Amino acid sequence: MEIPAKPPEEFTYQERRADLLSQIEDLGHPKLLNQSEQAERFGVSQTQIHKDLDRIAESSREHVADRDRRALTVESVVNRAVIGLLREEKYRKAARTVMEFDEWCQEFQELEELAARISALEEAQGGGR
Repeated sequence: MEIPAKPPEEFTYQERRADLLSQIEDLGHPKLLNQSEQAERFGVSQTQIHKDLDRIAESSREHVADRDRRALTVESVVNRAVIGLLREEKYRKAARTVMEFDEWCQEFQELEELAARISALEEAQGGGR
């Protein structure tokens, strides 16, 4: 979603979340986003900004199997690192970083699949009693 050219306090919740995500990507880490400052900027409560970040994290999780806020953090930092490396023309380091991130994503997904299989087995075992 494109960030509109209007005062932030007039943003819809979708526009606000798109802007927050853009800021996270620019900063490189969700914790670098000051929630109180954002609440003031958008004319909403800090609690609402916190909820917005939760929804952004949920959306991120949907893009790659079972991702949570930790996955959003990792992805944001890796993206920022890769962009910096590419700007510095450190292409081999950027490629290595992307490959390591891909391995992490695969391992993360495999762990989630394993946990789901264990849960299914436990349910089947409990249901057979």
